[in-house]
Amino acid sequence: MNVKDMPHRCHVGKLGVSVVDMSRVLGLVDEQVRSRRPAYICVTNVEATLLSQRDLEFCAIQNQSFLAVPDGMPLIWYARMMGERTIQRVTGPDLMIELLKSSGNRGYTHYFYGDTDETLHRMRRAICDKFPGATILAMHAPPFRPPTEEEIGATVAEINRLRPTFVWVGLGCPKQERWIGRVFPRIESSILIGVGAAFRFLAGDYHHPPKIIQVCGLEGIFWRALRRPGYCAKWYASRVPAFGLFFLRGCAKRLVTVCKNVAVP
Repeated sequence: MNVKDMPHRCHVGKLGVSVVDMSRVLGLVDEQVRSRRPAYICVTNVEATLLSQRDLEFCAIQNQSFLAVPDGMPLIWYARMMGERTIQRVTGPDLMIELLKSSGNRGYTHYFYGDTDETLHRMRRAICDKFPGATILAMHAPPFRPPTEEEIGATVAEINRLRPTFVWVGLGCPKQERWIGRVFPRIESSILIGVGAAFRFLAGDYHHPPKIIQVCGLEGIFWRALRRPGYCAKWYASRVPAFGLFFLRGCAKRLVTVCKNVAVP
């Protein structure tokens, strides 16, 4: 795909977030599939944005991706404040569901890496029931520890042998992005997509809250407060001020730009 056809990115500090909506993402992904070239997609949220500011290696993985799609309303608010009116939220679960839906017509095949055997088993049943046209080539639940080089090599060999259209990586941020960055140079044709807790959505453990909660940017609070209220309070106490600082800096930058444009005769 020609670089000029790719969406531009809105930078939040050091991290560039792709200015896309779901329709644009699906079109770009299908073009990349037909090119038979490997690629990877990051589903970017506030956590990834903040980590990118202090971890240059992690930031490079995000910025060198085929797409870094915006998952999380704070990123949408920031981008729109910076003048990006067309950007829309693209979540990991929603992207996976859309590509599973179109798998039968387009011949997409799937490989799932992450979570537990129990979750993968329940997810397989859900996919077979809801998306009968989707072909699952393999599922792998890695151990809850850093993978060895031998394990990485075996997984890469299996992916290249099966040649799935998509490799869905559900390890959570930042583990999945680091894993993708480590294996991607050896991938021959597949598109790798890090989708966080999306496996749990398909398995039935999670679901999106009411639309009003999503639009207000409270989905994270909805899930974290219900399951781990103490962790939720600690998480937001550190993340909200940090991201708020980016927002204020962006607002000031945008205001200066607008004032300069108005001042030009």
